Amino acid sequence: MDFQKLRLTGFKSFVEPTDFEIRPGLTGIVGPNGCGKSNLLEGLRWVMGATSAKALRAGGMEDVIFSGTGTPDRPGRPGRSWAEVSLEISNEDRTAPAEYNEHPTLEVSRRITKKADGTSSTYRINGKEVRAKDVQLLFADAATGANSPALVRQGQVSDLINAKPENRRKFLEEAAGVTGLYQRRHEAELRLKAASTNLERLDDVTGELESQRQVLSRQARQATRYRNIAGHLKKAEALLAYGRWKEAADAVTASEENLKTVLADLEQAVRAAASTNAEREKQHDLVEPLRQKEAEAAAALHRLEVEQQNYDREVARAKADLERLVQTKERLERELAREKDLGSDAAQALEALATEETQLNDRAASEKQRLDDAEREVNAAQERLNGAEAEAEKAQSVLAQAEAERRALTSAAERARQGVARLQGDLQRAEQEKASFEAQGSKSEEIAQKEARLAEVTAAAETAAAALERATADRRRAEEALEGARAPRDAAMAEVNGIQAEVDTLRRILAASEPKGRAILEDISVDEGFEGALAAALDDGLEAGDDAEADQHWSPLGAEEMMAQALPSGAQSLAGHVRAPALLSRRLKMIGVVTAEEGAALAAGLAPGQRLVSREGDLWRWDGYVAKAGAKTAAALRLEQKRQLAAREADLEAAFERRDAAEQALGTHKADLVTATAQVAEARKMNDEARQAAITLERDINRLSAEEQKRQSRSEAISARVADVQERLTIAEAEANEATGKLEGLPDLSRLQDALATARRDRDDARNQNGRARGIRADLRREADARLARLRQIAEQRDGWIKRKETASERTQMVVQTHEETVAALAKAERVPAELEERRETLAETLAAAESRRRHAADQLAGVQSSLVDAERAARTASEAASLARETKARVEAQAEAARERLTLAVERTQEVQEGDPKDLLVLAEHGADDALPDHDSLESKINKLKAEREALGGVNLCADQEMEEIDGRLSEIATEREDCEAAIAKLRGAIGGLNRDGRQRLLDAFDTVNSNFQRLFVELFGGGQAELRLVDSDDPLEAGLEIFASPPGKKLSSMSLMSGGEQALTATALIFAVFKSNPAPVCVLDEIDAPLDDANTDRFCAMLARMAQETNTRFIAITHHPLTMSRMDRLYGVTMIERGVSQLVSVDLAEAEKLAA
Repeated sequence: MDFQKLRLTGFKSFVEPTDFEIRPGLTGIVGPNGCGKSNLLEGLRWVMGATSAKALRAGGMEDVIFSGTGTPDRPGRPGRSWAEVSLEISNEDRTAPAEYNEHPTLEVSRRITKKADGTSSTYRINGKEVRAKDVQLLFADAATGANSPALVRQGQVSDLINAKPENRRKFLEEAAGVTGLYQRRHEAELRLKAASTNLERLDDVTGELESQRQVLSRQARQATRYRNIAGHLKKAEALLAYGRWKEAADAVTASEENLKTVLADLEQAVRAAASTNAEREKQHDLVEPLRQKEAEAAAALHRLEVEQQNYDREVARAKADLERLVQTKERLERELAREKDLGSDAAQALEALATEETQLNDRAASEKQRLDDAEREVNAAQERLNGAEAEAEKAQSVLAQAEAERRALTSAAERARQGVARLQGDLQRAEQEKASFEAQGSKSEEIAQKEARLAEVTAAAETAAAALERATADRRRAEEALEGARAPRDAAMAEVNGIQAEVDTLRRILAASEPKGRAILEDISVDEGFEGALAAALDDGLEAGDDAEADQHWSPLGAEEMMAQALPSGAQSLAGHVRAPALLSRRLKMIGVVTAEEGAALAAGLAPGQRLVSREGDLWRWDGYVAKAGAKTAAALRLEQKRQLAAREADLEAAFERRDAAEQALGTHKADLVTATAQVAEARKMNDEARQAAITLERDINRLSAEEQKRQSRSEAISARVADVQERLTIAEAEANEATGKLEGLPDLSRLQDALATARRDRDDARNQNGRARGIRADLRREADARLARLRQIAEQRDGWIKRKETASERTQMVVQTHEETVAALAKAERVPAELEERRETLAETLAAAESRRRHAADQLAGVQSSLVDAERAARTASEAASLARETKARVEAQAEAARERLTLAVERTQEVQEGDPKDLLVLAEHGADDALPDHDSLESKINKLKAEREALGGVNLCADQEMEEIDGRLSEIATEREDCEAAIAKLRGAIGGLNRDGRQRLLDAFDTVNSNFQRLFVELFGGGQAELRLVDSDDPLEAGLEIFASPPGKKLSSMSLMSGGEQALTATALIFAVFKSNPAPVCVLDEIDAPLDDANTDRFCAMLARMAQETNTRFIAITHHPLTMSRMDRLYGVTMIERGVSQLVSVDLAEAEKLAA
């Protein structure tokens, strides 16, 4: 699959949709710091399923969404609520997963959206929503992904340099494809631990279930006792419920007879109350017309009183109006006088303004002439000032030029003299250095001695390397043998653990169910398959012992000859299949073993005391009792468990022997591995010492050769330097003489300084005259401006006084009119109080007559109301009698209702005991209908006693039999689950061993490949030298660290921490690409990886990139600031940030540009 195009929308600083084409060859991304170049790499990693916000330089995943560019004091672009990145992939080679392989192009997108409860990411492939894991697997299958070593971010090179050896191992894991090994192994170990825990839990559950089964056996016997008590309690409760029902029914009959008598008394009282109410209504009808007449008289009287009060208020209001009109008349007279004064003031002000305006206009003619004369004087003074300033500037320029020329010549002469002195010193030091250097000798003889020694050490290093290779092969064979022995040992351990767990479980079960004292069962052994027969035959007797003091025990009776009655034909004696103490011989000889079909036929021929049993647990007794086989009894289970325990203990001994043999073989192989490891360490030490000696000699030879070459070059350089200094000294002496001669020929400066002083005095005089002329002109202009401003003020004031005069005139007319109206109203108001007083006297006479009529109507009403009171008293007495009768009726009805409720409650109680007719309770209680009923107290006492007996039983499990069957089924299921757990444990242990073996082999193969690539790329990048990778800190490759040893040209072999910054960066780059070459990815992104490299190393780095781009189908993207790297790219993309906080992308195809230029 080939990556074609990356599109970012709202991702970090790329707020607008931005397309970045990923084309074959080398693509460069350039731009200033902070413009968003690395956001392209982070967008690519994000769409491929990156989950760490920290790795994306973000505090949280919501930080990848464009957050806006505005600030409180400067608005900008608003933030976005979502971001999306999509990657277009070509699938022309049809290497995509089967689900998408039919599409020639795949588009993978990831979209993140802000929500109230956080953020959520949505992944899509060709528009179909998928899981993040699906996207990660898609890219993992293509040898890339968000954490691929081919995506080198900023700082990753320094992280690799500073990383511990065990952290560098992840590069090998990427190359070997075992990055998921540790996770899978950890998951397998967790499942193994969980399976072991489940096995222990099953053992615990089995013990608990066995304990529960014993408890349930006791509970079943309690349930039988409970049912007997419940039967007696049911009869007593039935008889008590019948007695209470009979009593309630008799009470209902009596209350109904009493209610009939009360109803007759109530009817008579109601008729008497109706007669008295009729008389009361008659008197009431007489009262109402009289009351209406008295109310009408009182209403008429009230109206007259209200009318009299209204006249009083009108009189007061008329007096108040009269007083108000008098005050208004006086106020209007004052306003009229004020308005006349305002009109007079306005006329006087207009006259004064007209006089002032005439005077100002007369002064205008003379001011114009004076202003023109001042303007001409200012122009003349300015011309004189301009001429004087020009003369002063000219004199200043001439003097400055002369002074500058003198300073320059003085400085040149001084520099020339200093240069001569310095060159004389340089010439003396160069001649001394030449003499000292020529006294040193050559190093050719020492170089020849070192080269001879190097040949001897190189031969020794080759011999040590061969020995190391043989020792490494021996150790590898020892490791393989150790791994081969570990699997049988693990299998034997698993077998021992499984059998041990079974034995422990059986022992716990037998111990938990062991009865108090020693049971006879402990001394019995039975043939396999006959456990059910023995348990059916002896039943509870198996729990008894031989202790004569115990409640249940077996006693020796002897005289077995008296029991010589033979068993029925076809029945085998149980004694032949059971080994038991002599105490049981009488019982065992009386029991025969038959099949289930034979038992029913042979049971009739049993003699007294004999029994027949089947191997399944069926029982036929001589007295006709038959018990069919059901779930295994506790005794049968205990017998079977004892037999299983004996068998598994024998198996455990054999398993212990096999485990010990496997342990011994594993120990032998471990010893072989230790020996081989020691041999490898010794061989490696000798090899390292030989190689170190060779490197030291080679470094010494290189150093001596460089020193000899440097000595010769230095000698030639010193001779050339002496000649050069002599030549420059001659030139400097000539320049010093020339500068001194020019300085002596310069003219005197005093004359130029006097001319400049005269010109400055003339300029100052002209400036003073110009200033005085300008001041006079300014004064005249200010006076003219003040006159014009005053004229404008006069015009404005005149308009204001004219308006005031007009307003005063209008206001005077209004006040005169209002005054006349007020005088007329005042005359009218003076007549109103007298008229109102006459009308009030007439109303007083009418009011006295109305009061007389009201008193007469009130007297008549009082007489009739007295008769009404007597009638109401008689009616109330009759009503109280009727009410008393009604209360009696209600009380009797309540008593009858209570009796009926008691009857209903008694019926409900009878239904609780038994549904149907309450009389049927006598049948349930087994009591005759004519027999006398016991009293309630004795029945309740009996019921309480039975309940106490039932309560004494405590909690009774009525489903104990059913629960015992369920527990037996559960025990069977647990046994099956235990077998499954043991099989899973063995399988997981084998899987963990297989993962370790596969991981070690793949890691070693990848190490060889990466080490070979690293050595070749190191030589290519450094132009020589040597380097290698080593697994350190552990003999197990899965736990070992990766250390880098490198020797740049002319330097000693050492680790990376001892190299310079540039050498570290170049070595780390070689390792990154060594891993990359072992498993090339579709795309490789390098973010400023060339930052610490100089030009020469950058050139080699770019050459390696170009070669790898040609050898693979990988598309390389380099984010860089280095001009040399930019020039080696096939195309460049520029990231700019013209708008603050917003990145934009521009591109240029360099290869196409070169074609156009050619």
